[in-house]
Amino acid sequence: GGDGASALAMPVKVAGGVLPMTMLVNGVSVGELDNRRQRLIDSPGPGFARLTVIDAKGAADTVVVRIQ
Repeated sequence: GGDGASALAMPVKVAGGVLPMTMLVNGVSVGELDNRRQRLIDSPGPGFARLTVIDAKGAADTVVVRIQ
């Protein structure tokens, strides 16, 4: 987007798992995913970030992404 604020946010969408799901960025909770399994998160900035999702049954998955 062209409005500064949306440039600092990053959409994340998750497949699988059981709702509700909690998302962590670099080990810090950023809240729950919505019913569409999506969340708009503040960008952690350039470099590598670890995204973890924990579902209602305690199953978790983690990915490491590079943000430029």
